[in-house]
Amino acid sequence: MTSPATDLQEKCKSLRLAETAKELPELLRSAESENWTYHEFIHQVLSHELGAREKKNIERFMKWANFPYHRTLAEYDLGEQSAIGERQFKLLKELTWIDNHFTLILMGPPGAGKTHLAVGLGIHAIEDGRQVAFVSMAELVHILKTREYASKSRTRYKRIIDSE
Repeated sequence: MTSPATDLQEKCKSLRLAETAKELPELLRSAESENWTYHEFIHQVLSHELGAREKKNIERFMKWANFPYHRTLAEYDLGEQSAIGERQFKLLKELTWIDNHFTLILMGPPGAGKTHLAVGLGIHAIEDGRQVAFVSMAELVHILKTREYASKSRTRYKRIIDSE
């Protein structure tokens, strides 16, 4: 005979609440020790599941984005370059250019911070719940040339198109 907690975990798994199923014993202990109301308990259970799913989505989107490295906008130093001002930087961070379907093309000499800015904006967009594809121009040309006969290029092309 299974315990009530194990039975609840199985029901959570059946409902595709895998993260809740894993954490359920701890949630039940916390509910008991802190005298949660039913409302508080349900709120904690659902918040845990939503948080875990959001974290997994961010991890998956980060993997799919294929960034060359991990650098955030907080690490971007506006003082090191003169091409973009603080006002433009703030506008880029708002991500309205994505909603308006504008293409962002970053051009400049090596070392100007183009890749760092692109990666930072991509990470910021992923944290905002958006899907991102980071592709250098050379890689994009290769993908476009080989997508008809190379399965890896076809998959990458589909991810780029789907992230729009």
